[in-house]
Amino acid sequence: MDSIQLDFTPLMVNRNNGKFVVIGNSGELIKLNSEFKKIENASRPFPTPLISGVIFEDIWVGIWLDRDLGDARIAALPLSVTWEDGIGRDVLRTSPSFEDSEIIPNSAIWQKILTSEPMALGKIDDNIVFAMMSKGIYMVDQNGEEIWREHYPTWPEIGIPEGKNPIIKIIKCDSGIVIWSTAGGLIQLDSERNVKERRVVKLKDKITDIRYDICGGWFIMLHGKYIALMQGLSDTPVIIKTPGPVIDAHFSEGEWKWTGWRHDGKIKISNDGIQIKDYKSKPRNNIGIHIFDDKIITNDGQWENYSS
Repeated sequence: MDSIQLDFTPLMVNRNNGKFVVIGNSGELIKLNSEFKKIENASRPFPTPLISGVIFEDIWVGIWLDRDLGDARIAALPLSVTWEDGIGRDVLRTSPSFEDSEIIPNSAIWQKILTSEPMALGKIDDNIVFAMMSKGIYMVDQNGEEIWREHYPTWPEIGIPEGKNPIIKIIKCDSGIVIWSTAGGLIQLDSERNVKERRVVKLKDKITDIRYDICGGWFIMLHGKYIALMQGLSDTPVIIKTPGPVIDAHFSEGEWKWTGWRHDGKIKISNDGIQIKDYKSKPRNNIGIHIFDDKIITNDGQWENYSS
């Protein structure tokens, strides 16, 4: 498979089955097919950075955040239309109100203005879930209609302000919805949103991202040169040192494979809890942003072979 070159620096990749949306550092978006070929040219539908996105069968949903302007919004773009550039930042800067009907990502079918800093956008079945600092946890459907909201979780025993311990991930696992904070706080909710478990996981550094697989358990990426593995939420994490920060990972055939800062790696674990059977890592010349089917998209904007 020939690699492709993007004309912007990728920040993250959203995928759903064979559909991909690549997000750039400056808010660029491009749709790719299952062979990693572009469906259309890159665009910038809104003039502020994107912090996260999720992709469904028919729509892509993203959160735009400009801290300097105090502008935060969530919006949905249909996958069936061609995405194009939107307004310039000068329009946003000089608008008397961010809720002006003209201030909307190009092609968006709905948007909501957010009144606090957003974080941890994710998918729960066919719905969208996200947090807003000090406000709460929200679930909306694919039309943007609110389904429920919950109080913003806190962990006073950690001993740091909420602003320094934001929600980093909200994931559905086989036993409920799990909310994680950067300092290792977690809360598990059951189907009725009752708290099943609440604890603080002791880690080497703050959490930057998390992946979950029903067979592989929890893969926790840390700010420094460490990852942590847990089979269950009550387990003590297994801490592993890596050659550099890890940015993305996925689990298949008994192995966690990952990519990150100038290296790729993998760990094979046994079926009897998190027992490491094999660990390997190999250097790469650049930074891996996303891993899928032994292909890596790098910060250079290319798809390359997984190296470990």
